[in-house]
Amino acid sequence: MSESLTRKERSMFGWRMHLGVIWPTPLPGWIVQEFHEVVQDGVDITAVTLTIRQLGVKDMEEALAGIEQAAEQLASFEVDLIYFMGIPLLTLKGAGFDREVIARIQKASGLPASTGITGVMQAFKKLKLQRLIMATPFEDEVNQRIKDFFKPEGFDIVHMKGLQIRRNVEFRKLPVPIQYKFTREVFRESPVEPDGIYIPCQGWGSIHNIQHLENDLGKPVITGLNAMIWYTMQMMGIREPVRGFGRLLESLE
Repeated sequence: MSESLTRKERSMFGWRMHLGVIWPTPLPGWIVQEFHEVVQDGVDITAVTLTIRQLGVKDMEEALAGIEQAAEQLASFEVDLIYFMGIPLLTLKGAGFDREVIARIQKASGLPASTGITGVMQAFKKLKLQRLIMATPFEDEVNQRIKDFFKPEGFDIVHMKGLQIRRNVEFRKLPVPIQYKFTREVFRESPVEPDGIYIPCQGWGSIHNIQHLENDLGKPVITGLNAMIWYTMQMMGIREPVRGFGRLLESLE
């Protein structure tokens, strides 16, 4: 944060962007910490959470029923825009479901809105990524839905592997280096050279892994968190590159 800011300016949260996020599960404090490590001065976040406990269809459908209430709650906190996270939920009903979710949020809140998978696809387009490998903590069924969602949108997951975890609480128990090591393993196994690397789910790993992976594997890395930060900055017209967290955030201009 710039030392040139006055005490009054420091006390004003979100004076450049106050981002409202709907999270599928209770939000770990370290995600908020990493968000603030990355974003520019004057950017803040307020989050509400849904009820999902594990990635079964019943749990996800019940959580999706809470979108409107969550959007109304965020609007009452005077956020500038609302972003819906949770790739497994957004891919549950197939390609194009993100547009339905955006419409529901906009209607309930009266605010601009987007989703995690929308931001990810915009990031793919920005960096001209069509063929990707995907490393996840998810079960194969969830991974296949993600791959099937991307295909008609013009993105091909050429190789993928998951850690076969269903319960969200188990994601958070994974040591941070596991994300790096597992992603490197999936990348090296790919029978096709990809344009980039996609790592869904904010419940594991760290945004600090992105630069290490890009340096070591030579490919751009897209995650839910760097895509969220980049895309919402774009939506709010903030054109200040962020260094040290990969090519996507460096591209802000």
